[in-house]
Amino acid sequence: MSEEQDYEWYETSYGKFRVTESRFGTWNSFGEDGKALITGLTKEVVMAGTRFHMEGLATNWANCITSKKFDGVVGGKL
Repeated sequence: MSEEQDYEWYETSYGKFRVTESRFGTWNSFGEDGKALITGLTKEVVMAGTRFHMEGLATNWANCITSKKFDGVVGGKL
């Protein structure tokens, strides 16, 4: 049996992924290439988060341009 047949694969328009439960009770998702994507407390949350994550990667959300640049430094004395 090939590795793809050993798992239940979920298909989206952005690719396929699988979800497994770890020995600690958390759930993890992995892409077709075996790369870990999302970790969560329930299978449903991991599935929804993985779909959202894959859409973001496929549509290049990380490199979008915002209209304003913000500084992450707080000025003044706290």
